[in-house]
Amino acid sequence: MVKSVNFTFQEMADILKYDAQTGDFTWKVSINSRAKAGQRAGVKQRMHNGKDYYSITYKGRKLAGSQVAWLLHYGEWPDRSVFFIDANPMNLQISNLKIADHKAIRVVKEDGSVGYKMTNEQVRHYGLVRNYNISLTEYAQMFASQNGVCAICNQPETGKIPGRKSDQPASRVRDLSVDHCHKTGKIRQLLCNACNHMLGVAKDDEEMLLAAADYLRKHSGNS
Repeated sequence: MVKSVNFTFQEMADILKYDAQTGDFTWKVSINSRAKAGQRAGVKQRMHNGKDYYSITYKGRKLAGSQVAWLLHYGEWPDRSVFFIDANPMNLQISNLKIADHKAIRVVKEDGSVGYKMTNEQVRHYGLVRNYNISLTEYAQMFASQNGVCAICNQPETGKIPGRKSDQPASRVRDLSVDHCHKTGKIRQLLCNACNHMLGVAKDDEEMLLAAADYLRKHSGNS
């Protein structure tokens, strides 16, 4: 998400040099004993998803390298999230940076500061792009082609999202999961949470699943 920033383009341009071809930052002036003129700026940080990204600290503020790169190249802070075309947050070459398709929602906090956040639909869209390289539109097309039901059990999703609060119980139902081959990464179809979990437990082992089906047939007449 895009954070509220107070530093102007000129202020950042006076202290930092950005190489759009390599994605590297260099301090133009000495900020402190650990950030001296001529030294490379930015340190590696770890995101909640386990991926690393560059962060630049200035006047006690941690700034995402992608946002600073956008500012120094285009002359203004991005008004929405900046994404990485190759999905590598460490690659800050300007050719690898892409502005989000949807503008974030402006939120004024209690202390008067301004922040931005994405809608649930936008979060879903970028999650699909990041994890499966498909858009929300493509997901919707898959959903429609399956008539909104699981490709295995032919039933709609009934599983609930744990801990999600809502005045509308229907909104707590999970979306059908995007099933893909873990070996090739190829997208298959949409599955309910139960069927997707079943394949995951079986590790996509066809023989194990066939054996389980034979087992059920064998004991189908038992009381």
